[in-house]
Amino acid sequence: MSKQQSGKTQQGIRKFLPQIILLLFVLQPVMDVVSYWLTVLEIGTTITLLVRTAVLVFTVLLGFALSHRKRAYILLASVLFLLAAGHAYVCLLTGYADPFEDLSNYIRVIQLPLFTFCFITFLRESGEDGYRMVERGFVINFAIIVAVEVLSTITGTDPHTYANKSIGVMGWFYWPNTQSAIITAIIPISMAIAARKKNIWWLVGATAVSFAVLYLFATRLTYLAIFVCAAGVIIVLFMSRGADKKKIAVLLAGAVLCGVAYPISPTHKNQLAQQEVALEAQQEADEMIAAAEKRYHTTAEESPELCLLPVYEEHLDGMLERFGTQRVMEAYDYTSDVTQLKDWRRMKILFCQFLMNDTGTPAHIFGLEVSDMMQDGRSYDVENDFHGIYYLYGIVGLALLAAFLLYFVLIIIRALLKDFSRYMTIEAGGFGISFCLMLVHIYFTASILRRNNASFYLSVVLAVIYYFVKIRQETGNSPRA
Repeated sequence: MSKQQSGKTQQGIRKFLPQIILLLFVLQPVMDVVSYWLTVLEIGTTITLLVRTAVLVFTVLLGFALSHRKRAYILLASVLFLLAAGHAYVCLLTGYADPFEDLSNYIRVIQLPLFTFCFITFLRESGEDGYRMVERGFVINFAIIVAVEVLSTITGTDPHTYANKSIGVMGWFYWPNTQSAIITAIIPISMAIAARKKNIWWLVGATAVSFAVLYLFATRLTYLAIFVCAAGVIIVLFMSRGADKKKIAVLLAGAVLCGVAYPISPTHKNQLAQQEVALEAQQEADEMIAAAEKRYHTTAEESPELCLLPVYEEHLDGMLERFGTQRVMEAYDYTSDVTQLKDWRRMKILFCQFLMNDTGTPAHIFGLEVSDMMQDGRSYDVENDFHGIYYLYGIVGLALLAAFLLYFVLIIIRALLKDFSRYMTIEAGGFGISFCLMLVHIYFTASILRRNNASFYLSVVLAVIYYFVKIRQETGNSPRA
């Protein structure tokens, strides 16, 4: 193909680039729903895995083809390859049990920087038309999610956020924490778009639906997001165009209503259920300890490894089998508190910590193989994304991720210090709130960095931040008020 023909092809693609952006958005909840039903019906998710892989490959190839800064893509690819090579080398030292699973996990992780680069290119090439499609994509995806939640509730097929307690409205989506991250990423942007409109009824509707979705989802992070969104949008309204008393009243009323209704909320109901389960588990543990003390004619204080063993076997059997009784009990300081022994996050972190220490210095640098985190068919891959990146890809992987995210934080701070009134717009505030809520999910859950359906939204948010701060400045376009 000649340069002239190639140029015409690229021009044709650029013409439809806004529509391609919107298509990439709409595919996300559709693939999530299809994956859910394929899993429920025990058909297998190979189809959606292939589709997601095809979408990733298409997006990367398109981004690279359209970009005038191909060196940036080559540099990114080189860094990702070197990280993968170092990680694979460490895995080979200990015996690579399942390279395919490990590679699949790595591809899920690197989707974040790859999609971010591509969407930066898309926004650079499509300008305001592309950005408007991004906004539209967030709103449409939120509408799809709400429709799915309503349909699942009406048909009685909602899997619930906490399935074992039938608490929380989740819709036909499989991973509760990931769906929590997705809705808290989408909602502040949708609310900011509504707040930007002159007609206050847009904000009334958006606030009612958004807060209802967050309130009914039942996790602590989604309940917290209600007040973060309300406070964040109010602050942005003050800073961007002055106080609009009616809009502020709408947001305050929604937040106050959700706060007053906490005692009857699904979140509170789940907390009470967890307390009841913990109380019952503690009573059972105390009975086990008393029986062991009677059997061995000693006390838990005098012979903890004898008297506490039945409780530890009940809750930490995989860790005991892998690392030994004494080592595990010492790590837990010989506690008999079941709330600590049942803490999955702590358990998984300790498991991976033991594993990494046993593997040695190379693992600290480039991480562990994901299949090493399996024990008796149970995964001990940690439930915190930052910890997860460290244990999977070592200090190098975590440092690269931190540097990547920190770059966007720094350009935000620099832009606001340089010209606060120019960059502090309602739309920028919405994306900023979304970014903050996703960072909270990254710290407390494993719901974004290793879940490609959620990392998609983080990639877009980061690309939009870059668009606001860098691309609009380069092109001379001013942010919309």
